[in-house]
Amino acid sequence: MEFTSINKLEKSSKLDVDFACYIMNVNGYGELETVLKSIKKSDSVFADCLESWRECLKVHNKDISDKDFDKFYINNYIRFDTCNKYEQKQSSKYCSFESAMKKDIWDLDNNILNDLKEFLKLLM
Repeated sequence: MEFTSINKLEKSSKLDVDFACYIMNVNGYGELETVLKSIKKSDSVFADCLESWRECLKVHNKDISDKDFDKFYINNYIRFDTCNKYEQKQSSKYCSFESAMKKDIWDLDNNILNDLKEFLKLLM
């Protein structure tokens, strides 16, 4: 199998199966969490304040990767910025990643998602 370009649908004439892969990123950088961080819809005070925490880590010669930071950011956004106090008390039920996908907290019309939408159209 030869890869010619990223996010391109290739059909195999040798196999009776189709493979499709889409790499989630923002301008060639990051992963799903980076995309979610870019398309968040709600106020994100709790999550945004994590930048200060990250700076504090640097002062103390500690580091967190961008990938881990974005994951931590999204977890805090979901739990503290999008869930009310009642939901936070039952966070596994109301503030999980799965439940967050059912809430109106993501800007699904954001231009960052245009390439993904085009890719999904290829599968139809």
